[in-house]
Amino acid sequence: MTAYPARRAASVQGPPSSAPLGIRQPDRGYRFSIDSVLLAGFAVPYCRGAVLDLGTGCGVLLLLLARLSPEMASGTGVELQEELLACARENFRENAFEGMLRAEEGDFRREVPGIVPGSFDLVVSNPPYVRVGRGRRNPEAGREAARHEVACSLPELFSAAGRFLGPLGHFALILPVERLPEIGACAGQERLHPKVCRLVHPREGEPPSRVLCCLSRESGGPAEELPPLFLHGEREKYRPEVERICRLFRSGSQCL
Repeated sequence: MTAYPARRAASVQGPPSSAPLGIRQPDRGYRFSIDSVLLAGFAVPYCRGAVLDLGTGCGVLLLLLARLSPEMASGTGVELQEELLACARENFRENAFEGMLRAEEGDFRREVPGIVPGSFDLVVSNPPYVRVGRGRRNPEAGREAARHEVACSLPELFSAAGRFLGPLGHFALILPVERLPEIGACAGQERLHPKVCRLVHPREGEPPSRVLCCLSRESGGPAEELPPLFLHGEREKYRPEVERICRLFRSGSQCL
């Protein structure tokens, strides 16, 4: 997606009855990507009550869920990087979600003041997805923390989700498809069970690049596999299913 400086708001056109959203991001560092859009669309059926975003960044995932789900009562984002935390709080305030959405500074691997374990109906995360020691290291600290597991490993993420999730809640996340085999082992440690999975392909005829997965504490056989999601159609345009959500960002911005 197009990156916008911290002091510049990108208009995000929502449904006709809603006011445009503004998304602020740091001048340098991590920028939210299409993964946040994909995860928001995937998580909407499970989005109700209290929602927790582990590693909220500038808060875009919570803003999308608040716009897309009428059953969402409140949202809390946890963020370790101060600059991103400030952007999230500003985004919530400027978009009139301050009473509904909040961002808390903290390391979700440990106790976070004001966040009660076992109290959330939905936990979501678009986590760092590159294992330490794999791929090229990023010299920019913010992007390094957002892309590589320097501050949180996948087992630690699942441990946090299991700790904050209520007994009937769901945990939804997006990962590179090559990490799909790790989900079962991490989930088992927290007594979570994959319920629904969906593979994301860049386009038809190409192998999947990402996997969307929703888990819960309810066991009940193998996970349901939804039909694959294809991102692009002709001339690099997004398929209608993806484009419908990307239209939230259509005014003055572009989903990449």
